[in-house]
Order: sequence, then C-alpha cells, then structure tokens
Amino acid sequence: MIHDHDGPLGVRRILGVLALAKHHGVGAVEAACATALELAVPSYRFVRRYLEHRPPSPLTLRQIDPLIRQLTLYRELIDRRADKEVLE
Repeated sequence: MIHDHDGPLGVRRILGVLALAKHHGVGAVEAACATALELAVPSYRFVRRYLEHRPPSPLTLRQIDPLIRQLTLYRELIDRRADKEVLE
C-alpha cells in the first residue's frame, strides 16, 4: 500500500518498516501493519507510533537450546559435590 500510494519514493518508508522488525519483532510489526491497513493509514509513521505505544510483549524463555544442559547433569554435579562435603 505504501508503494501504491507513494510510488518509488515510498521505498525508504518500506525499508523503515522492515527495520522496525529488528527492534520490535516480526509478529508485532505484522500486527501493526494489519492495523494500519484496517484503519486505511498505510504509513511508516503510523506503524512506528503504534509500536512505540503498545505495551512490550512478555519475554519467553527457551526450553531447548544447545547451551542449556540436561537437568540430569546438574543433578549429578550437585550429588558429587554433596558427597565430597560429607566425606570432608
């Protein structure tokens, strides 16, 4: 819609909307763009202000990641440390 309205000059605005996804996340930007289209206000400024005034999404923790070890490894470590303290 931005390109249809502004033509080639709208490309910078479109790039600006895409850059917002790095900071706010793709889902939030898509929701903001959908709202802009529903309200017939297809502009970078609307999308940016919409994202600035919406509450931040809650952080989610990843349950599976290469950096997170299995709980059994932590349990074994604690058991070994506890055994060493009992022997001393």
